[in-house]
Amino acid sequence: MAFNQSEKNEIEKIVKKEVKGFFESNTLKQFEEKIIELLVKDIKKGKSEKEIKNIISKTMLDFYEYLWNNRTVWSDKIKR
Repeated sequence: MAFNQSEKNEIEKIVKKEVKGFFESNTLKQFEEKIIELLVKDIKKGKSEKEIKNIISKTMLDFYEYLWNNRTVWSDKIKR
């Protein structure tokens, strides 16, 4: 079943709204605050720059792995 142009436009509008909502959601803000909190704590402990970079890398990998594992929630909404 093919979509007509108005349906495609509506789907695109919905996806843009959902993506914007996700990036402004509490989930992402909580994630960012948690990272900052951990980094501040580690800097106060005197951890080296290399250790902090490793923490950031691991955190980002965990975050994207979480998104990938839960892709069924958002993958159907992506325009192809």
